[in-house]
Amino acid sequence: MNTGFPRSARLGLMGLLTLALGACAAEPASVEPGSVESASAEPSGAPALRSQATLPSEWIKGIDVSEARGAEAAGATFKDRNGVVKPALQLVKDHQYNWVRVRLMVDPDGKYGLLQDLPYVKAVMKDAKGRGLKVLLDLHYSHWWADPGNQWTPARWAGQDVTALSSSVYAYTKDVISQLRAQGTAPDMVQIGNEINGGLLWEAGRIANMANFVKLSNAGATAVRDASGGNASMPPIMMHIAKTGDAAQTVAWYRAFIAAGGWVDVIGLSYYPMWHGDFANLSSTVAALRSNFSWAKVYLAETASYWETNQVGYSGLPYPQTQQGQSDYLRALTPVVRNAGGSGIFYWGAFWSQSTRWLNAPGWTDDDASRRSLFDDQGRATLAIDGLN
Repeated sequence: MNTGFPRSARLGLMGLLTLALGACAAEPASVEPGSVESASAEPSGAPALRSQATLPSEWIKGIDVSEARGAEAAGATFKDRNGVVKPALQLVKDHQYNWVRVRLMVDPDGKYGLLQDLPYVKAVMKDAKGRGLKVLLDLHYSHWWADPGNQWTPARWAGQDVTALSSSVYAYTKDVISQLRAQGTAPDMVQIGNEINGGLLWEAGRIANMANFVKLSNAGATAVRDASGGNASMPPIMMHIAKTGDAAQTVAWYRAFIAAGGWVDVIGLSYYPMWHGDFANLSSTVAALRSNFSWAKVYLAETASYWETNQVGYSGLPYPQTQQGQSDYLRALTPVVRNAGGSGIFYWGAFWSQSTRWLNAPGWTDDDASRRSLFDDQGRATLAIDGLN
């Protein structure tokens, strides 16, 4: 994810990412097409050959709805292009999206947009499934934003070594999936971690210790499988990184992860033009991933563009920071991803609108994410609401 973090919190991310990917690229890795390694039935992280979960067949037009329920509960309303107020997820359905994405935090305190505890997510998934939408569940495994520079272990697991932590991840994930299945809202795809370039659950799960990282991520994937009743009925597992615009480094990350026994069914990438290069970089990266891992579909798990001038000071963006420019960006993006072999796109931060009603973020000096939403400051849909059509 990429919110409107203060500049100091964002500027160090690309350096950390380069170091992490460089370390991965140095490891020998070979990938046998058509096979993936994963954890055993125990949450130990020991690799074992397995069949992949059944992958989606449709082109995904997705939208991240993580803020929508909290915004509405705080009094925000969302309007269609004609000004008619509608429930947030009805707008998603009416504009022909077929998937939504929602993050799940571990013991969030409700600040900085982090409202998404398990009761919240269960309610979102009931709403989504009731409208015929499929769901990508984004497990952050943190109380705070998880991204290349932030992968903090929640307080409930503080001080645990990697063995205890993998057991905690397994038990937590199995309980989450079991509860969702019990209410008839099993997720259709599951992310194990979010933008995990540098690993997850630091310090134990930093990517510098690939074995520990894989043990933790595989514990989560194995729990999804076990709670779902086995490979045949489980949702596919997405491993999601914030790509750098460098195809070779991105491929190297996944090669190193898989060679270490990491479980991955589908590949997720973040792509924001202010950080990740132009469309040519994106196209070459998606194509290289498809060439190297033909068994894995590739999705943009996050992207966004500006409908109004950004508050962070980014310059040289490829499209004007207007509603028309935001729409043009998305209309141009779809054929780039399709033609490179990708299988879908999720828009991030679509409902990050009217944040004075619901966002408690005293440490942030800007609200840049609100300039990238698909709704303006009055909650009216921008032109880009139809940009992925």
